[in-house]
Amino acid sequence: MIDENHQGKGYGKTTMKQLIELIESMGCKKIMIGHRPNNLIAGEMYESLGFKKASEEIIDGEIIRLLQLN
Repeated sequence: MIDENHQGKGYGKTTMKQLIELIESMGCKKIMIGHRPNNLIAGEMYESLGFKKASEEIIDGEIIRLLQLN
């Protein structure tokens, strides 16, 4: 989570890119994440990083996204 006073500066996206690289370097093949449906900014950021909706179904109040790694 990024403090509201520092949101919109690219910190979250930069950190997610680094985290994805780290997870991939550990041999993981996929990453699954969830976010609240009303958090459109998070959804757009995850989509821009390649995460796709795993389903149209809302699970435990969240949209589940999946990123397939190499």
